[in-house]
Amino acid sequence: MAGSQAFIAFRNSSDATLKSYTSPITGYHTFLIQGSLSFPVYAVSASYYSSGDMIIFASFKLPENTTVVNHVWQEGPVSKDGTHGVHSFSAPNLQSLGTIDFASEK
Repeated sequence: MAGSQAFIAFRNSSDATLKSYTSPITGYHTFLIQGSLSFPVYAVSASYYSSGDMIIFASFKLPENTTVVNHVWQEGPVSKDGTHGVHSFSAPNLQSLGTIDFASEK
């Protein structure tokens, strides 16, 4: 989604290594290139499980006076050379959003 500040993680299909990083998404035809976000990020990592689930862990500082953030998540194809493909535009992908309130922990 254009304007998003993204935490990205994927599993390399050829050697099963995990890569995680940040990427500012500036348009709808993004390549998810590694880059800095508009807020400090101290660490990003990921874990992959045999169930196919992946969890991204991140340590970051919210902008001043911010406690609620919008949250979106997507999954999409990754080619053998690590190039990210476009995610599906089916209903489940378009509805994968919410908010996180860090003050109330909800």
